[in-house]
Amino acid sequence: MALDGIYTHYLIKELNQSVENTRVESVWLNGLMFVFSLYAQKQRHHLVINLNASFTSTYLTTQPPSKKDTSNFLNQLKKYLEGGILKNITQYQSDRVIEFNFTVYDFIYGPVERKLIFEAMGRHANLYLIEQGKIIDLYKKMFVLEGRHLIPNATFGYFLSDKLDAKDYVFDPLSTPKDITNKYLGISQRLANYLQLTGKHPFEIEVEPTLSMENNKSYFFNIFDSNTKSFNRLSEALDSRIMLQKDEKSIYRSFISNQLKKLEKKHIQLTKQLDQAHQMLEDKAKGDLIYASGHNLRDKLPFIEDIVLNDQISLTSNAQKFYNNYQKGKRAIDFLEPELHKVLSEKEIFENYIVELELTDNETLSDFKEILDPYGFMKQKNKKNKPTKHKVKVLTLKVDDTTYFIGKNAHQNAHLVNQIGLSNDYWFHVKDAPGSHILVRTPELTEKVLRTSAMLAAYFSSQKASSSIPVNYTLFRFVSKIGGKPASFVKIKNEKTIYIDINQTIVDNLLQNA
Repeated sequence: MALDGIYTHYLIKELNQSVENTRVESVWLNGLMFVFSLYAQKQRHHLVINLNASFTSTYLTTQPPSKKDTSNFLNQLKKYLEGGILKNITQYQSDRVIEFNFTVYDFIYGPVERKLIFEAMGRHANLYLIEQGKIIDLYKKMFVLEGRHLIPNATFGYFLSDKLDAKDYVFDPLSTPKDITNKYLGISQRLANYLQLTGKHPFEIEVEPTLSMENNKSYFFNIFDSNTKSFNRLSEALDSRIMLQKDEKSIYRSFISNQLKKLEKKHIQLTKQLDQAHQMLEDKAKGDLIYASGHNLRDKLPFIEDIVLNDQISLTSNAQKFYNNYQKGKRAIDFLEPELHKVLSEKEIFENYIVELELTDNETLSDFKEILDPYGFMKQKNKKNKPTKHKVKVLTLKVDDTTYFIGKNAHQNAHLVNQIGLSNDYWFHVKDAPGSHILVRTPELTEKVLRTSAMLAAYFSSQKASSSIPVNYTLFRFVSKIGGKPASFVKIKNEKTIYIDINQTIVDNLLQNA
């Protein structure tokens, strides 16, 4: 569950037991997590303020994240809070607003009171560094014409709400859970369901820190229906959530998906325009019919047979208009057909890139910067700052006297085709589907080598989950590049096809030798 106001109340109560009157030794940043190293009475505590939308919270941890990132806001926290004393932590009403109250000694002004206010509100989570009611700095800045100005030097103001403090909660058997959440500040929908069902007061519930193993959410008591784990402290439950690792491929996947969307939209538009152009070709027959009709070509008629005409102009003018449409249609087709072919070709390339991206590991993920650079990926404003060429890493497996080279993406495949492949090597690729190029260097293509090569081609392909997977193979001398396309697209001759099932144990043993 998300951190609601009642959960926040109990969490602050627990944190104060450990961090009241502790000295701020240092502050650092890891992603969206600010970490405070606090020290008092020969004990060191690490307090995490997590601004990640899915894990918004603050808690103590015994395994703090490493010092990884920097920012201007972090520099301000270090400047204004390091060396100060965290007196206590308080809550604004019963809202998801946590106030860290510091006393920092200034050489000129003496003791100075400062606040770090944490609005723990999911994707709207924010941090404010406050002195005498003014914002020194904040994590997310925003200027609006009306409402709160989220900028340095502005006067800080809390969110306005007409809800009652949850401390004033009174059980009403006629109220619905939605009525409760609308009336009281800090009570979530799920807690409201529980309160209405049991008749309890939110501040009379016994604290039992719980983590749902199914949905990776924690709460101050067991409110879950699924498999759970109990803890002694709320911080332990919060710290035990599995933090989702950053998906390093997401930036590339997003770019490729956007390109495919653009191409699909263009494909639809071109197809529609091509259909209209083909319809315009029919106008030649209409013009011919006018001249063959036997009517006086100077006449102005509304129609001839089933052809609707413009009766404001002569038959000759109508015929010429149809002929002009015919010529426009021919010119449009001459232009649109190559454009449509180009779009379909690019769609095929990007659909292949999607598969290659999934096959690529994080170690060689930087290949995609070069693969996608011609399409405008992370285009530099300064054209001098071009992507730096890096050494191509191709997965290479050696078994006895046979070597298997595996090209997982267009960059690696180009290296196989241009730099590694020899005429007597063998080339393997899953048939009629995206997948890796497998180059095999062996003195003899034995049955074992043949099946192993085919299994690797099937495993590193989009058909991995299938059975009896068809794999083409031929001598490398019969493999050639297709002009204007990435090296993942090749022409082959004299190929044969083998059908293979993947034996996961065999593949795992092979990859262990990489």
